[in-house]
Amino acid sequence: MANPHEPEAATTERAMSKRAQWLVVAVLVLTGLLAPAYVYFVGAGSFGLSFRDTYLAIPMIPAILLGAVGVWTAIRG
Repeated sequence: MANPHEPEAATTERAMSKRAQWLVVAVLVLTGLLAPAYVYFVGAGSFGLSFRDTYLAIPMIPAILLGAVGVWTAIRG
């Protein structure tokens, strides 16, 4: 018997397509390697930023990308 307190929308789930799943994996791998590799190979002080600002700003780029993918996966399903 179904739980009467369970919302109807929660009982129906749509699976993500294979393409969308690989997109999420690709973004996770890219963002997990992109910022550390950039800081490692290019070094701090790039973009005319100070050492501290570089270590704060460079990881923000993949963080925004991860946030956008998270919102995209949340609203499409």
